[in-house]
This record gives sequence, C-alpha cells and structure tokens, in this order.
Amino acid sequence: MYSCQGLLNIGLLCINEDMQGQSTIIRKHWFGLAVILAAGLAVELALVLAVAVTFHQGQLTPNVYAFLGVIMVVVLLADLVTTYVYRLSSIVLTDAGITITNWQTLFFSNTAECEWNQVEDVNAKQGGVFAQLLGFGTLLIQTAGTQNNITMMMVPRAQYWRATIEAKAAATPTLTHSV
Repeated sequence: MYSCQGLLNIGLLCINEDMQGQSTIIRKHWFGLAVILAAGLAVELALVLAVAVTFHQGQLTPNVYAFLGVIMVVVLLADLVTTYVYRLSSIVLTDAGITITNWQTLFFSNTAECEWNQVEDVNAKQGGVFAQLLGFGTLLIQTAGTQNNITMMMVPRAQYWRATIEAKAAATPTLTHSV
C-alpha cells in the first residue's frame, strides 16, 4: 500500500513533482467520493423518513421497525465500504514506469503496469459539465506491444497528468532489439 509520507498531500492527490527516485501517487477525484456519499445518504434519509412517517401513524409492528433499522445499518456499511474501495484506486508514477490499480469491489482489483518506453500515446478526456468545472477526466494510456491500454476514470487534472506522462515517456530512451 502506498502512502503520502514525504509528499505534498492535497485531498485525494499525493504530489511529488520532481519524480527523482520517488513515486507520484494520483488518487481519484474527490467529486466521485462526494457522489458516492450523497447517494448513500439519500437512501439513508429515505429510510429514516419512511420509518418516521409509519412510526408516527403507528401502522407497522415493532419487528418491521427492527428490520428497517437493520437495513439502514447495512446501507450505511455498504456506503462506507464503497467509499473505501473508491479511495483505493490510484496511479503511481515512478522512475521505472506507471502502475494503475483500479478497484471494482472490496475483493477484486485490476493492476496494470507499463514501463515508460512502452507508452505510445496518452489521452485525457473531460466530458460533462461537472468534469469541466471541477477539473477531472479519464486518462487513457496506450501501450506498445501486446499489453492492454491502461485507463482510469475520475483523474484530477487529467490534462496536466497527460502532459506529464507524455513528457516523461518522450524523455525515456526506447529499447532496440537486434535481430
């Protein structure tokens, strides 16, 4: 697990601009975290309002209220786990190359690694009003050879990181194979 020790920590983004012998860790944008929390809180609020209205009218039995309470706790725990999983995804830039870890669930993640000399093209897309206003986007790194392309969504300052990755890849000598 990577930490931000010794690096400038700005919210969900750890920055070390010089990249001399250290790694730069880029975490997903805070807006995705806010959306996850807002969705979970909206479901919680709907459950609380449903319980309050039915309790005030006295229409349900105590067992139903206990069941709704358990559902509220499960929804809260699911929201907390989802925010934790969202926070685990990262891009790590080192002197050797790029490592992107995308977590889909608590138990399933995809990790892709690429050396700098294997980077062919880097694209950054910012689609939508919120992405434009808040400065996040999707980063797509196209690699040489048989490797899959590397993609991460909700990257803060995607255009900046595209330029940074392209510059680092261009400055790295390519491997030559003799036949």
